Parts: sequence; structure tokens; C-alpha cells
Amino acid sequence: MGLAVVGSFAALVSAIRIPLSQGTARIRWTLAAALSLGGGAIWSMHFIGMIGYRVDGLDLRYGLPLTGVSLLIAVAVSALGLTLVASHRRSIGWLALSGVVSGLGIAAMHYTGMAAMHVGGTVTYRRGIVVLSVLIAVAAALAGLWIAFRVRTGRHVVAASLIMAAAVSGMHYTAMAATQVQAGAGEEEVTGTDPISLAPIVCVIAFSVLAVVIFAAMGGVTESGSFTVARESSRHRRPAPPVPVWSRPPTSESQTRSG
Repeated sequence: MGLAVVGSFAALVSAIRIPLSQGTARIRWTLAAALSLGGGAIWSMHFIGMIGYRVDGLDLRYGLPLTGVSLLIAVAVSALGLTLVASHRRSIGWLALSGVVSGLGIAAMHYTGMAAMHVGGTVTYRRGIVVLSVLIAVAAALAGLWIAFRVRTGRHVVAASLIMAAAVSGMHYTAMAATQVQAGAGEEEVTGTDPISLAPIVCVIAFSVLAVVIFAAMGGVTESGSFTVARESSRHRRPAPPVPVWSRPPTSESQTRSG
């Protein structure tokens, strides 16, 4: 769950920058938040969590192509949700639509990752628990997107990160509870990559990317001492006071008259 917390934190501190940015800077912060949320908090947590999944007497391996597709799905739906909410921050309807789309995408990411699992048996799912896992994914996406653009202080960001991480973890373990594996009649050759060999690589890459994102996002936010000032500075920036007459440099006309 630690990876989910760090990923959620990185996503939130990046999302704070989205409404304050324009042009390419806005795109960069959106991608940073999507990569942190989709790739770090959601996909990496799911992948690491899958390492603990075991079926007695069966060897588990993963196909890299579908595993990569599941990562792309997670990042893409996170980017879509963040973009929609950032563009329509005051619209409950757009928030709901973004949450549903992102939640369905998260569920699709999980079950695509499960489809990449190679096991010497047949994988089936309990429909009722699958539906519950999808509902949890939608609720988690709604909560995450709502929180992402409404946090005000550093304390709120930390609390929101814990809430989002708990929601992501809850969806993962609920979806895993829906999984049933029936061993095959004979010994089947299982192809693919051992997840244990990939886990250290995923952890190192994920934490490295998240550290860079957090460092970049926190650089400007903490200059004022709080997230509130950084967020509100562009809305309530006071105009510069007028320059007093006696402090203005003399014009050519005034110089002519004095001469």
C-alpha cells in the first residue's frame, strides 16, 4: 500500500498545478499526474499486489504484451479523467462522467492484467464480486478526481493520499476475491515472465519516477509554506500599486519646461 500512498501524493501535488498552468506546462503537469496516479498509485500497486497471489501447485507467469497494455490503460484513463475535471471544475456532471469513465478504465486495467496471467488451469470470476469491484473502482475514481482539485493544504494532501490509496487497495483485493482458478487435468507448460523477477524493477522505476515528480511539483508549492497560497495566488493576485507622481522619472516635456 506504500506505493499507492506515494503515487497518490505525487498525483495530487501535480494536479494542484494543472489549473494554474497554461499551454505546454498544463500538458506536462497533466501527464505527470496521470503517470503518478495511473502508473504509480494504481498499476504498480496492482502488479506488486499480484506477486502475493498464489495457487497451490500451480506456476504463475505473466505475458508482457498484455501487462504493458494494462499499464497504458491505467495512465490513459487517468489522463482523461484529470483533463475533463480540470476543464470543468465547477461541473458535477462532468465530475460524475469523468469518475465513471476512469473507474471503468481502472477495472479494465485490472482485468486486462489478470488476462495476462498464465496459469496451468482455468480462471473464472464470481460475477457479483466483479460488479462490486467495478463499483468500488468508480467510487475510488470519483473520490480521487474530486479530491485532486479541492485540496487546500499539505495536511489535506497527505490525508487525501491515504484515502485514495485505501480505495485503490480495496478495489484490488475485492477484484482478487472474485478470481477462481481451477487446476488443469494434467501438467501444463506455463510460459511467460516470472513476476518475482520483475517486482524489483517495477519498484525501483516507480519510486524513482514518483520521486522526480514530487520534487518538481513541491519545488514551487512549498515556497509559500502552504498549498493554499500556491493554488490561490493566480486568482487573487493584487495589482501593483500606482507609482507616486514624485517617484516617476521626469519626462522630456517636464525637462523642457524646467529648462
